[in-house]
Amino acid sequence: MGCYSASAVLYNRLQRWYGERFNSYGQFVGRHEVVFIVLPLLVFGLLGLGILKMEYESDVERLYTPINSQAAQDRDKMKASFPDRTGTNYNTYSLNVEDRYGEIIAISEGNIFSNTSTGDMRNLVDTIKQFEVDFEGRTLHYSDVCARASDVCVISGGFLLQDDFLSSLEQRNVTYPLWNDVDISFFVSGVNVSGEVLQSASVMKLTFHLRHDNDTMQEYALLWEDAFISNMSSLSATFFPIGVSFATSQSLGDELNENTNGDVFWFSLSFTLLITYASFVSGGDCVSSKSHVTRAGVMAAGFGILGSFGLMSLCGVKFVNIVGIMPFLVLSVGVDDMFLMVSAWADTNQYGDDWDIPKRLGHTFRLAGIGMTITSLTDLVAFLVGYSSVFLSVKNFCLYTGTAIIFSYIAQMTFLAGCLAVHGHRVENSRHCVTCQPVLTEEELKEKSCMFRCSCSGKPPRDREDSLLERLPPLILNKYLLTIGGKVLTILMFLTYVGVSLWGVTKLEQGLFLENLVPPTSYYSSYSINNYKFYGTRIPVSFVMTKNTNYYDENVTGNFQVLFQKIGNDDNMNNATQICGLLDYVNSPYVNRSSASDFVTNFKSFINANSYAKNDVVFSDSANTITALRCHMISMNVPDSMDQANLMLRMRHLAAESPLPVFPYHPTFIFFEQFVSVLPTVLQTLGIAVAVMVILTALFLPHPLIVGLVCINILTILLGIFGFMSLWGLSLSSITMIHLIMSVGFSIDFTVHVSTAYMLAKGKTRDERVKHAIIHAAGPIFNGGFSTFIGILTLVRSQSYVFQSFFKIMIFVIVFGMGNAVLLMPVILSLVGPMPKGDHPSPHNLSEQGDKNIYKVGDECAPGSASRSTSSVSTINRSELASTGSFAVSNVGYVSTNVT
Repeated sequence: MGCYSASAVLYNRLQRWYGERFNSYGQFVGRHEVVFIVLPLLVFGLLGLGILKMEYESDVERLYTPINSQAAQDRDKMKASFPDRTGTNYNTYSLNVEDRYGEIIAISEGNIFSNTSTGDMRNLVDTIKQFEVDFEGRTLHYSDVCARASDVCVISGGFLLQDDFLSSLEQRNVTYPLWNDVDISFFVSGVNVSGEVLQSASVMKLTFHLRHDNDTMQEYALLWEDAFISNMSSLSATFFPIGVSFATSQSLGDELNENTNGDVFWFSLSFTLLITYASFVSGGDCVSSKSHVTRAGVMAAGFGILGSFGLMSLCGVKFVNIVGIMPFLVLSVGVDDMFLMVSAWADTNQYGDDWDIPKRLGHTFRLAGIGMTITSLTDLVAFLVGYSSVFLSVKNFCLYTGTAIIFSYIAQMTFLAGCLAVHGHRVENSRHCVTCQPVLTEEELKEKSCMFRCSCSGKPPRDREDSLLERLPPLILNKYLLTIGGKVLTILMFLTYVGVSLWGVTKLEQGLFLENLVPPTSYYSSYSINNYKFYGTRIPVSFVMTKNTNYYDENVTGNFQVLFQKIGNDDNMNNATQICGLLDYVNSPYVNRSSASDFVTNFKSFINANSYAKNDVVFSDSANTITALRCHMISMNVPDSMDQANLMLRMRHLAAESPLPVFPYHPTFIFFEQFVSVLPTVLQTLGIAVAVMVILTALFLPHPLIVGLVCINILTILLGIFGFMSLWGLSLSSITMIHLIMSVGFSIDFTVHVSTAYMLAKGKTRDERVKHAIIHAAGPIFNGGFSTFIGILTLVRSQSYVFQSFFKIMIFVIVFGMGNAVLLMPVILSLVGPMPKGDHPSPHNLSEQGDKNIYKVGDECAPGSASRSTSSVSTINRSELASTGSFAVSNVGYVSTNVT
């Protein structure tokens, strides 16, 4: 027997084993349904109390930059080597950590230096200085929290409003961009320059720097920033005729969290819409209606969400803003499983009184259990793999979501199953779905009014009953896909989809663009747009040595000069902006190379005489050695995030090539790290996740062709998501990375449902089996996908980038996942799908031998026939087969290989 037949035998045996396990579990639930309803309510209710201990993490750096990155390690070296002098000798390019500040960008329709505009700007500055902060009974103003140099508060750009500058400007003595060795292009824009003389400008930037040299001052600084935003937001626009945009160092994180948290309330609306849709789809008469069951399925997903929030809070896993999308995601998975189980239950209607409720529930789990387990496990594993990410936001999101997925699965297998059993008892006893009172059939109430019959009649169904939304998809698909033209058109559509996706991948950008993180209505949005437009991004890169080095050695200073020559030759660095006390010293009359101690002594005198370099050299207590030193060079405008990351990498490469123990640093490097890390992290995470998905599929659907097709489907869906992201304005970032991890688990769900239905199908040809698979899988897939769409539809109006990107990628997952599952997969299966061969038939496919074994005593139950005989002892009915314990159940019948 060939390898193909061996795979079929293995598949058959495993499917029979899984089926028996799920059947036994379902029957057990059917006999103890009350326990399986009450126990989940108690457990998840108690777990939900853990929400009272929930803690939040909102720091943008901690959430969206790699854990323990190179920049973070370099920052630790900087903090250990250089004291924070923001309270005594503040210098913008000599910061160890990110600056604390409040910043304004003023835009005038005319000249910002006109008498009227400068008067307005001076009034604005004076007003800002009077902003009050109340702290433990003490009132603080800017002068109490400002960064200082020469005992004066440092306001970058403040000199533009001083009389000497305005007088020089009026006399046409201000050169641009350099004036008195100050690059004023950092502070003014929209300039009118004649020769090198500044005539006018329309934009001015002022930055109010804050101290953060100890814990107390850091707390003061944060409070003052809050007061700055509050007061600037409330200032009347007419008070300052000039246009002013503003922000602080914490504005981005605050706005990101506020908008994400503000959109969480949409979840309640999504929950309501899903319940409404599920009730509509599952409608029937007053007895057969499954609306209570579908609502229980939605509630089961809610229990999973509640349990996850509670357990994670108890375990100390902090809530991060992006976890706000988790409920939408888990609801989608839970509702998908619910539709699968309800569809499987509908198959048991045909057995009527022959089967009791435990047997019907066992049959339901036999059909739906594998699909539900595979989809939940694959989703769980995808998030477990995602937990290995270097981003804290991704790790915490994966913990919350993975836990919610498995809790939702448990709730579906317990609470929903118990509700399904109660539903079965109610239906079999012909009780009303609302009042639970016994009702008569419509025929028995024919004397009553039409409205009375509609609202008070019904009977247990004795055949599979599907709503229009469940019947319509398979009806259309079977008429389309099983024709040659339909198959050719589907393949052409797929090839076009792959081509467009590949083109889109080439356009995909990387990076977390700050202007995308906040809505257009946010104050930070206008600030970031103006800052990007008028000032761009220029980075003062520090080159640092913290190891003991013999600076007296001319080779050391020579190597330093060579390094800065190479740095200055970089296209993105401005060679004219070199700031280096060491090189200035060795080229000055102060230099003394008589001995190492004389070199250091004179260097210290040079530093004391030149305050610009005081923060950049640290001497030992004995003043005989230099323990740390840094020099700087400012970059050109580098607005693109990947260019910023590449600049950081090139500077690191130049430093590594130097024989000196030097490394480059700037506080913003820690944010550039995510641009470097996100692509390899995404590819590694997705690669591991896909590999695990394939392994799990092989365990539950151990047929090589099916596993291969599932793998191809996952890859093509991911290709489509990557390609179409760029076409819808999304970039590859730590935020969209979370959605991509999510999509791995989702992309397999629909395909597994079709594959399972095909392998369980009865048919002598591939087309017959595909037709069967579409009938039993297309309805649940369509309703699951459509319900997911309804669940996320409320996010269309979201102002949060997190929710917007989630909505867009979920649309891709739904459309591409459903398209691959109900269009491409059936076509491929109809052409090359596995078929039982030789003497080893599929346990769910009635072979000729199987027909003879089961039906040789009587002919009243032909294979596939819906008729049953309970009066003839010569006919083996389904309930008798069910009691033998040696059988396999398909959607359409039974097979036993040992019945004689």
